[in-house]
Amino acid sequence: MPCHPIMTLLRGSCQVWIFAFFLFSACHPSGPSLPFDGHIQGLNLVKLITGDRALEAINRLHGMPIDVVRGFIAYYQGDGGDKATVWVSEAASEGLANKQIEVMIEKMKQSQRSPFRQYRILDLKGLRVVAFDGMGQVHHVFRQKRWVYWISADEGRIDDIVGHVLRTG
Repeated sequence: MPCHPIMTLLRGSCQVWIFAFFLFSACHPSGPSLPFDGHIQGLNLVKLITGDRALEAINRLHGMPIDVVRGFIAYYQGDGGDKATVWVSEAASEGLANKQIEVMIEKMKQSQRSPFRQYRILDLKGLRVVAFDGMGQVHHVFRQKRWVYWISADEGRIDDIVGHVLRTG
């Protein structure tokens, strides 16, 4: 049965808007490349959490709601059992992203129950990275514009994974 001319026109218009949305999104990235790479430094993406589920997990990790626009969590695993996790959240502003990192690190340092230790500041080509050890991995926390990253990986892989994320994120 043929469509009514108005429905045909609207359907065509809708397709143009959908195409324009994806074209605009691709030409004006506002943060991390998504989806995350399927492979990073010999590790395979085994789980990706996005949307409300990611925000819930980020808030659960902090023990309270934090002010983030959106978030993503990517879990990677290698054949030899190596693992890495990339947590990413977008703050409403660069200043808020800085404040979130400062507050989080300070609370972790002050907590008697924190599994993290050996905090240090690294400079990766002008990027300030807070690094620390714990839970059998090395952790790097840093900010790029409004995006806050927490990358956890085995000691032999952390630098390559951070480098990869910085090149592609």
